[in-house]
Amino acid sequence: MTASIGSNTPTPAPTTSGQTTSAAQATLGSDLNTFLKLLTTQLQNQDPESPLDTNQFTQQLVSFSQVEQAINTNTKLDNLIALQSADQSVAALPLVGHTVQFSDNKLPLVDGSAQFAYTLPSQASQAVITVSDASGKIVFQGQGDTAAGAHTFSWDGHGSDGGQLPDGTYTFNVSATASDGSAITATDTSFGKVDSVQFSNGTTSVRINGVSEPLGKIVAITS
Repeated sequence: MTASIGSNTPTPAPTTSGQTTSAAQATLGSDLNTFLKLLTTQLQNQDPESPLDTNQFTQQLVSFSQVEQAINTNTKLDNLIALQSADQSVAALPLVGHTVQFSDNKLPLVDGSAQFAYTLPSQASQAVITVSDASGKIVFQGQGDTAAGAHTFSWDGHGSDGGQLPDGTYTFNVSATASDGSAITATDTSFGKVDSVQFSNGTTSVRINGVSEPLGKIVAITS
């Protein structure tokens, strides 16, 4: 289940770690009850001339106690993580309605407009920009800036054939080569407006023009 802030009413979602801890507590309780029943039966039926070694079952009881303490510690950690995640969701709420720059090559085309950026670590002799649709089909190719540093590219949603493409999520790639023909790896980022903040399974994410991204991928707020 997902709680979304900004477009939908928040809905509480149980965490997988919390469910795992509860299952561990139930298993420990069942094992301890079984152990105590066996111990009681052994004590009732022990040979008076050869009584049970109390050190053995004492050590077993200590082991159960240590496991119980470990489970309780995990429970408290789960609660702290849940609180921290909730704090992140609240802290991210002011992002709703703002345009952000995020680290991904997903390109949301909205009202025939999209913008992305790429950074070249060194001078390139050629930089080819390729935009593909959801099926992986190349719909646009063009030349990009080749100087070392950050570059911003605005795309109007027109394909290589000049036709207007529908709004949606596309992907872009920058293929850069040096003068000696070696490949240069570009760092890609994209721009979009935050629609909502989402909280699911202990993780906070934002929805940017229909694209879901982890909160940690946001690198800048541009407006």
